[in-house]
Amino acid sequence: MNIRMATPDEDDILVRHYLKIWDSYGTPPEHYRPDAVARILSFISSGREQRRLTSFLAIVEGEIAGSVSCQLHQSPFPEVIREEQQLHGYIWSVYVADAFRRRGIAQALTGRAADYLKSIGCTTTVLHASEAGEPVYRTVGFELAKEMRLQFPAE
Repeated sequence: MNIRMATPDEDDILVRHYLKIWDSYGTPPEHYRPDAVARILSFISSGREQRRLTSFLAIVEGEIAGSVSCQLHQSPFPEVIREEQQLHGYIWSVYVADAFRRRGIAQALTGRAADYLKSIGCTTTVLHASEAGEPVYRTVGFELAKEMRLQFPAE
């Protein structure tokens, strides 16, 4: 397995992988925005410019087996602590194609993304795990953290 940085020419692969993740959650096609692809491409592009977004591809036997993206976390509140004391990274879109699962690829991709974030000065890295992904992320060193949510019922 080889893990390498993705190039902007490969953004279409990242888009496909991101949408496949949502498909795997059972998202009906009619729930996607008509401009979903354009929105993802814009997010990736602006992320590279503003949040040091980087993506990695896992290559196995000459095929792209998976991908991951990571970036500086976009805080929902004013940051008052100096970056050298507290700089958060965020890992998102960890994807491995079905044919390549259970080979340690997600673990390797996540580890590579965490290493990148550490190399740019991040003191903490966050990701939101699916139930299936949680054990994988624990092997990389992630721990559960408190987050509270309030779900509003549909009316």
